[in-house]
Amino acid sequence: MFKSKKSIEEYIGEVLANTAQAHALAFVSHLRASDMTIKRFTYHGKDTLHWEVKFQGELVCYILLDAENAEWWSIKPDNSSTSRFADYPIDDTMKEIAWQNLAICIDGHCGGCAHGTGTPKMIFGKEIEHVCGMAYDFTNPMLRHCSWR
Repeated sequence: MFKSKKSIEEYIGEVLANTAQAHALAFVSHLRASDMTIKRFTYHGKDTLHWEVKFQGELVCYILLDAENAEWWSIKPDNSSTSRFADYPIDDTMKEIAWQNLAICIDGHCGGCAHGTGTPKMIFGKEIEHVCGMAYDFTNPMLRHCSWR
């Protein structure tokens, strides 16, 4: 279905519309200007619209599109080692945005953790219970929240 060698920008142009398209293109432009690599990958062996973003070989986040929804896209920051960012200077507004977008394990059916109960984590100095394995899911992020606008 999506097996071509198109760039993420081309897919965004084809799949997303209106504000979602503009915001996603601005984010990808920021990533490229920051010397990050963006590579498409298959998720669980399926041909999906998922990309991984790396900086100096280290995973930073994933970008997801939905071919059936022209107003939906998502950024999923890497949660494999949150200690890497423990001393990163982040303002209180961005901390609040991050905390509001945490994926909390409610019913144990998301598959993000082995026990279905989430994991307690320290996120930007705040102890959070039942954090899902992916932790964050920034769905349709808006430019007014972001420094890359």
